[in-house]
Amino acid sequence: MSLKSGFVKCFFLSLIVLFAGCAELTSLREEKTLMTQRIDELQNENNRLSSQNNSLSSQFSASKGENARLIAEKNRLENTRRSMSQRLGGTGASVKVKDGHISVVMPSSVLFNSGQTKLKESAKTSLTKVCSVIKKDFPNETIRIEGHTDSDPIKRTKQVYNSNWELSAKRAATVLHYLIDTCHLDPQKLYLAGFGKYQPVASNKNKSGKKKNRRVEIVVLSK
Repeated sequence: MSLKSGFVKCFFLSLIVLFAGCAELTSLREEKTLMTQRIDELQNENNRLSSQNNSLSSQFSASKGENARLIAEKNRLENTRRSMSQRLGGTGASVKVKDGHISVVMPSSVLFNSGQTKLKESAKTSLTKVCSVIKKDFPNETIRIEGHTDSDPIKRTKQVYNSNWELSAKRAATVLHYLIDTCHLDPQKLYLAGFGKYQPVASNKNKSGKKKNRRVEIVVLSK
């Protein structure tokens, strides 16, 4: 082999090694770039998940706090209901929790004669007792007086009350005026509603259910 031929071969071998090294370097650079991008993606995903976890933790804490508040409020209402039920014994009234409020339920048979809107004399004693308890327990609350009837259409007093709406509203108004005029509750904190037959608490298919539906409710709208 001549010196010139050996030199040429060495030259080409050097070029091959050089190009191979450059290609490998380029490949490594590309891999590094891809790894850097992937690291950035993973970091962003980690930040997103961390933020989401913090948000969920905050929501969970808020939910626990809200649940604790609701339980405390439920217990408070139940304790109030029991206390009022005991003190209103013998009045014919019952006490329940209705939509988050205390409601004193007065059967129409306790308050009125059939189809009438004038209070019985015995009803006045019961209402006075109810009023005394409400004054003591809820001196600053708004009170809604609700009238309710069964589903039987008006017959004997059709010329006075076109429907059960009018009858229920009139009975609620009678109770409201007694609470204001005799018991001296603040008229600015009282209002009435006549629901007629549209909020039954029992079936109207039997006498027992109809009797339960004929009622006046005194609802304490606590804030």
